[in-house]
Amino acid sequence: DSILANLIRKTTIFLCFQSSTTNLKEVHTILSQADAYITITPEMNHGPSPGLLNTLNHFGSSVFGFKPSAIVTYSPSQWGGVRAANALRPILSELGCLPVSAMIHLPKVHEILKDDGSIAE
Repeated sequence: DSILANLIRKTTIFLCFQSSTTNLKEVHTILSQADAYITITPEMNHGPSPGLLNTLNHFGSSVFGFKPSAIVTYSPSQWGGVRAANALRPILSELGCLPVSAMIHLPKVHEILKDDGSIAE
């Protein structure tokens, strides 16, 4: 099973942590040990990516609480994912990882980055 498939089945809120899969325990450990979070997401249907939202919802505030976060969004549009960032801000706040006020938006990302992820000249 993939990590994503396990995230979709049930959140850890409803599972005894000992019954979680090894992959989810590893992700939990990594997220718990972080001092801060940088959330990076494309804008999809005017919101953050479902995968990011599922991960945030899966682990909840016990993992993310009392740590700062930052928001980076990207989009092929001229707005660079601003709508996704605005939707993500209250979610991060509710989880207790308050986002810093400054956000990074990458508009027309297809013109900024090459297919291999390097910066276009």
